Amino acid sequence: MLNRKSLIAASLAAAALACAPAAVFATDVPAPDTPAGACTDQTPPTSGITSKALKKAKRSHVLRGTARDVGCGLDRVEVSFARKVGKKCKYQSGTKLSSRSATCARPTEWMAAKGTTKWTFKLPKKLARGTYILRTRATDFAGNVQHVKSKKLHVR
Repeated sequence: MLNRKSLIAASLAAAALACAPAAVFATDVPAPDTPAGACTDQTPPTSGITSKALKKAKRSHVLRGTARDVGCGLDRVEVSFARKVGKKCKYQSGTKLSSRSATCARPTEWMAAKGTTKWTFKLPKKLARGTYILRTRATDFAGNVQHVKSKKLHVR
């Protein structure tokens, strides 16, 4: 029969092992031999763009942002970039805006940003006048996906 001290030590060891094989720190990449699902984490990561970064992106055509995760570490950050045309949106696919229109409520195209905790995304060199909707989402190594954040960029 285990005493109270042994039970506490065993439960702490089990909790530490839940994420230990995959990541020691929130920004660590899991070990290559770690099986999928070895790290269990219920908290989704976060990512975002500041208003200051949006203003700089108009001039530099490079969008910069940050992301973080408190559990198993960040796997990737994705960006959706769309130009609002009436009540519809034209999403960027690769280096060009799509010719077809889609709903603005749910992004149809997601592109990988470069980096994770500090990430960058190159915007097209020529931005036509109008309103653009930028969305970011981060995914961690446990498979949790962030609730999408969006910002508007006005080009005159």
